Formats: sequence, structure tokens, C-alpha cells
Amino acid sequence: MPTSNTTQSVTWEELLDSIATGAAHPDDTNWKIYRYLQNNYKTIGSVTARTLLAAYMKLHVKRMSLIDSCMLGMAVKISETYGDFKLPKFLEAWGYDSCLRAQDLQRQTGKDGRQYLSLKERVERALQSYRLHHPEECKGECDGVVSMYAAKVFEKEANGRKRRYVKLVATNGSELIADSHQFPCRPWEISGRLFDVLTRVSKQGNERVSDIVVSAKRVDEVFSAEVGYVEFVDESHGHIHVYDSQSRHFVAEKSAHTALKISVGNYVRFCPIIVNGDHFKSAAIVSVMDKYEGRKAFGIYEAKVEYANVKDRYIRYSLESAIRYTPEGNIIKAGFASTANLPEDVRNGMVQGSHVRLILFLKRGKDGMKHNYVAEVF
Repeated sequence: MPTSNTTQSVTWEELLDSIATGAAHPDDTNWKIYRYLQNNYKTIGSVTARTLLAAYMKLHVKRMSLIDSCMLGMAVKISETYGDFKLPKFLEAWGYDSCLRAQDLQRQTGKDGRQYLSLKERVERALQSYRLHHPEECKGECDGVVSMYAAKVFEKEANGRKRRYVKLVATNGSELIADSHQFPCRPWEISGRLFDVLTRVSKQGNERVSDIVVSAKRVDEVFSAEVGYVEFVDESHGHIHVYDSQSRHFVAEKSAHTALKISVGNYVRFCPIIVNGDHFKSAAIVSVMDKYEGRKAFGIYEAKVEYANVKDRYIRYSLESAIRYTPEGNIIKAGFASTANLPEDVRNGMVQGSHVRLILFLKRGKDGMKHNYVAEVF
């Protein structure tokens, strides 16, 4: 078939006449369908575009040919334009990828010297994008698609303009930075949410974000969850400070967790969001726990009161439970704890030899070192 077939124009009336008698001249009709779509697929709407592809498929024979390669490329464009086009079903009926020609596997070089993706590469990218936007049709993991947590939205100046960027973190600790305009929601709705991200590798070999959708998964379906203690709520910076039983310090964005009504002293179920090589750790808080269940899940230390100062409301204790390992430093056996938050009768009843229970972890002091910190005495 001459190359001119790919560029000649065809009217709607000519196209309908050709389709009506298409069985008598299938290739000629398919070229007319291709030429009409090439000139009009962006404006004719999804229904008409899909109807014309269906007309082509009625005449299509699984084989290696120029017209079929051209129609496959057109199907990719229609898939990128109309979200309701079922690309995987089309590919199956078309005979992908056994009917690809040798030319379809090779990258092409344009007159300007630029290299363009091969037809197969374009199809594979379109398939990845389709699966990203139709996760219900994706069985198991989808190649190129990764679920990532939006840990932070921040501003950065580029070319004299301030732009918002988003720090995305995956379960393996990898990090990607994306422009806030790539997200399907407003900038203030991004932080603290899970997104499914389609990535590409640039010519320089760097992984970058290509497309993003809101994930249908819960964050604790993707990241493992732990129990934490809310040690401080920084209203001025909008941060929630959480410690886990390993004495690791996490920070959650308050704006992303307003619905949970989190307060100091709460026990929370949260997902650690940790970037490889970064000392800063983020927390995705899933829920506020019952206080007693939270204490038990966090881990309780049994201790003996060595000295009690009722007036100044503190005790000196000695741990009787085995000291648990923490990667943040060493918990020591003896220390001091405030009793200011205890009821007066309980506080007055604490004398030398009394037994208490502690919620304890390491916290950095003014000297820059980590020391025993008693969050609760009971």
C-alpha cells in the first residue's frame, strides 16, 4: 500500500460508503478509517472513535501489515485521549504482540535528528497508563506502577517562580519529587494521602514521575503499621510528634490528620514512612487507639520506686523488666519520672518500695544526647 494512504483525507460520507461495502475491499476501507481517525480522533468523541475502531476490527485479519501497524498506533492515541476505551481488549483482538512487524520494534529517527519510541514501546507505555487509571482490571502488581505516600508538600523557586513540589515515598524507602500540578487534586489535599504513581526513566537514567492517580488502597495496606505514642503536638508548625517502642521519632503533618482529633498522650496506629539515608522520619497516622490497648501494644516497663518526692511530684525508679533493644541508643535501668499528671491520692501513695508501670522511650535532651523519657506512670 503506498505511503500516501497515510496522509490522504477522507470525508465522513466517503467513509460511511466505504464501510457499508467494506467486505469487498477491506484494506481500502481500513485505510479510509485510519485517515479519518488521524485527522479527527481528538474531536469526534469517544463513541464515534470507538465505533470506527470496531468497524476496522470487523475487517481486520491478524497479520503483519502497514495498515494494521498504523491502526495499532491510532488505538494508542485514542486510549490516551478517551479513558473509556478498553485498550487491553483491543490489543487481544488485534493480535498484540505477535503481529508486530520488525519495523515496529525499532525506534525511529525524525528529520530533525530526534529519536522516537518504537511502536511497541508506545503500546507498552499506553498499557501501563491504562492499568494505572483502571486498577480494578489489574491483577496483582502492575509493571511501572508503584504506590507512594505523599509525605510533604513544599515550595521551591525555579526560574524566578515559586512552585509547589511533593515528596513521595515508596515502601522500599525510595523517594521521588513531583510537581504538585501532576496530582489529580488541589495542593492542600495532597499531603498525607496514598497515590499510585507511574514512573519513567529519563534519557539521563533518572527515574521520574510520569502520571499520578489517587490510590484505592489504604496506607496500611501498602506500608506496615506500628503503635506509637503522641509526645507533642506543635501547633505553630502543624506537626505531630510520635515515638514508637524502638524510640524512633516520627513527625506527621497535622493538616493531613485533622479528622482524627489527635492529642498529646494518645496512642496511635501509624505507618512509618522512612526515606533511605534520611534521618527525618514521617508518620502516616491511621487511627487513635484505646488507651489501655495502646499501652499494652506499645510495651510496658515494670519498675520499683526507689525514692518519691511528693512535694515536687517526681520519683526515682529502677526498671525490673528486661530492657528492650533500641537502635536509637541505650535505655538505662534507673531514672526519674514526673508524677504531676497523676491523681493526688495516687501520687501521695507512692513511697519507696512501691511498684509502678512505665511507658518509656529515649528522647533527645538539651545536651543533644538521648536519655530515658517516661511518658506515663501508672
